[in-house]
Amino acid sequence: MAKAQGEGAPPSSSSLTLNYGWTGRYFNNPTSPTRGYGLGWEVGAGSTITPERKPFGRMAARWLYLMPLDRNEGETGRRSRLAFRANGGAVIANSNTVVPITQLFLSGGDTTVRGYSHQSIGARTDHDKLIGGRYMASGSVEWQRPITIAGNRNDWEHAMFVDAGTVTDSLDTYTVFVGVGTGIRWRSPVGPLQADLAYGLETKKVRLHLRLGFNF
Repeated sequence: MAKAQGEGAPPSSSSLTLNYGWTGRYFNNPTSPTRGYGLGWEVGAGSTITPERKPFGRMAARWLYLMPLDRNEGETGRRSRLAFRANGGAVIANSNTVVPITQLFLSGGDTTVRGYSHQSIGARTDHDKLIGGRYMASGSVEWQRPITIAGNRNDWEHAMFVDAGTVTDSLDTYTVFVGVGTGIRWRSPVGPLQADLAYGLETKKVRLHLRLGFNF
């Protein structure tokens, strides 16, 4: 992980910003999609107020693409597919600008890098305290396929995936955190129920991730 400037946590700060965001969802089903894509981005600009006034900008983007693999959908209309996901963000500011922690990035968890706890990937101070970083990137490739029992498909699916991501304060120094795993999916009436077992290559630990519903 990248080291944040200073020996301890950064001083408290506040800011005033103007932000704009946009999201496009182009999936075949709003709650349990099997194909399509979504993309979203947000940009913001403003100035810190305390401890001193300095301008800064912030941008973030995300993308998800579901690509069917089988040409023959069969009676159920369900295919195996690949799911590609990417997230990125950056804070643009002078190196000595004290950006509020709410404007910085953290990663790790169910929707970013599985195999690591929620928001456990970030920059570090010289005292090894976890803080948000100015740059963030993560990506995932997942293979999803219907489970067949006695030649019949049902509402269960199996998945295998590789996730990777990093958060840093400097583009010259960073660590890529990788998680690999497998899981099952159940197409419930309220949306997909997801259970994943993932192994974090950096922590060398296995984590269980549970998630209900589809959200982009």
